[in-house]
Amino acid sequence: MPTFECLDAVRHNILQAMHQWPGYWTGKNPAFAPISDLVGAWRHPWEVDAFYHYRGGLDLLNEIYRPFGVYCVGVTLWGMESMPSKVPIRRIEDFKGLKFRAPQGMAARLLARLGASVVTLPGSEVYSALDKGVIDGTDWGTPSMNQRMGLYQVARYFNFPGFHAMPVGDFTVNQKEWDRLPDDIKQILRTAVRQWAWDMVERVAIDDLRAIGEMKSKGVTPIIWNEQELARARAAAREMWDEWAKKSPMCKTVIDAQKAWLKELGLLSDGGGGSVD
Repeated sequence: MPTFECLDAVRHNILQAMHQWPGYWTGKNPAFAPISDLVGAWRHPWEVDAFYHYRGGLDLLNEIYRPFGVYCVGVTLWGMESMPSKVPIRRIEDFKGLKFRAPQGMAARLLARLGASVVTLPGSEVYSALDKGVIDGTDWGTPSMNQRMGLYQVARYFNFPGFHAMPVGDFTVNQKEWDRLPDDIKQILRTAVRQWAWDMVERVAIDDLRAIGEMKSKGVTPIIWNEQELARARAAAREMWDEWAKKSPMCKTVIDAQKAWLKELGLLSDGGGGSVD
């Protein structure tokens, strides 16, 4: 099933379930963007997972999904993403004039804000687009995920640790099919998705260590941004949150809920404009 058709397929019970990134549906409701990846916000997967399970995030996602006749059982994470690129990107100014692939949503808006020219492509087309020079870099996956796709054969640089995206994947099902299940099976599925989520976080983190070592030995260059550049990028992201919050009442609700959790974590000042870490 093509990626951008999956939500409608589950809605109409062509598929009974999907594992996707909710931000793909931003064109249907702009609130899908901040609930699925509040760019520039997080440091570790546990912070996002805790927001979903202890600060109302999963309820908010299901409120957004409800009009589409689907139900999100739970979310998964794979960690902070990096950006494979054909040229080194060591500071914000290096994005200027580069063609960067990104899905629709906040990551695309941030890249544009940083000076890149954004190209929207499905993940299946990223390798060929890099190889043919259609794009200079891509917002996609962690180092090991990108190595497995072969991206470093045609993009010899990547930023690591990443700074921009900590997206979630969802396990979302047709609402009517979900309602037919007995309560014990529903709970088994919820528990299984949580186990799946943390197994994914740990396996990907371990695989990233392996992949980075292998790629460095083959001349692929990881680039670590200094704290000054990270702060500049995060400040640009936070300005964008306030702009995105104006798109709809639900966008504001979703962003305000995450801001409140970031303040609890000590990652956002009371003024909302900067990190305190």
